[in-house]
Amino acid sequence: MKLFKFDNPLDFRFARAGRLGTWYPDPSPGICPECGASRQQRVPPLIIEWLPDSDTVGDFVWPGGDVVISHRVRKALEERFHGFEFKLVEMWQDPKLKRPQRITKRTKPRVWLPYEGIPLYELWVTTWVHADLNRSTIRLVMACSTCGYRAYEVEGVEMRKSRWNAVSKGLVEVYAPRQVGKGIYVHQEDLQGADIFRLFELPGWILCTEEIKVLVEDQKFNNVSFLEVGDLLSEQ
Repeated sequence: MKLFKFDNPLDFRFARAGRLGTWYPDPSPGICPECGASRQQRVPPLIIEWLPDSDTVGDFVWPGGDVVISHRVRKALEERFHGFEFKLVEMWQDPKLKRPQRITKRTKPRVWLPYEGIPLYELWVTTWVHADLNRSTIRLVMACSTCGYRAYEVEGVEMRKSRWNAVSKGLVEVYAPRQVGKGIYVHQEDLQGADIFRLFELPGWILCTEEIKVLVEDQKFNNVSFLEVGDLLSEQ
C-alpha cells in the first residue's frame, strides 16, 4: 500500500491562517545553544490567526505545520479511520482590527471574529512510528550533542515546491515524481491499525495510507493535495 503526505496546495482562493500556539513549557526556556532547535512543543489547543485576502474557509486549513479540518471531513474520518483525535481550535484577532460596517471593492476579504463559519477542528495525530531506516532513503544530517535533536532528510519522494525565479521575477513551480524504490518505508504492524500518523524522523510531516487519500478525493474535500512518499510494508 502506498503512503502519502498531506500537502498544502497553496490555493489562494481559500482563507489562510497563521499559528500562534499553544506551546509548552511556557515561558519558553529558549533555543538550544548548539543547534538552535526549540525547547518547546506544541500542545492543544491550537490557536490561529486568520490572514487577509480570502474569506472562504476550506475543508482543510494549513496553520504552520498543523492541519485544521472542517466538520464534514471530521465526520468522514471518524467513521472509519484511526490514529488521531479532534481538538478544539481557538482564534485570535488583533484588537485593532474591526469588521467593517460596509464592504466595498477596496475592502480586503478575510475571516473576521467572532467566527461565523463552518465548525473547525485540529487533526491531532496520536500515532508516531519510526521508518524502516534500512529500507528507506532517509539519512541523518545532524545530531545535536547538547539537546539530542536529530534532523533527517529523505530522498526520492514526490515533491512540489515553488521557487523564486530571478529572471522572470516570479514564482516557478518545481515538480518531481517519486523515484522507484525510494522514499519512506513503514512496517504495517508498527501502525497498530492507524491510518494517519507522524514519523519520529520527520515530525513536521503528517502521513496517511492510500485509503485516506481515496476517501478525501472521492468526497471532493477542498484545499488539500497528496504527495506519494513511500510504501507500507506488510509482514505477511
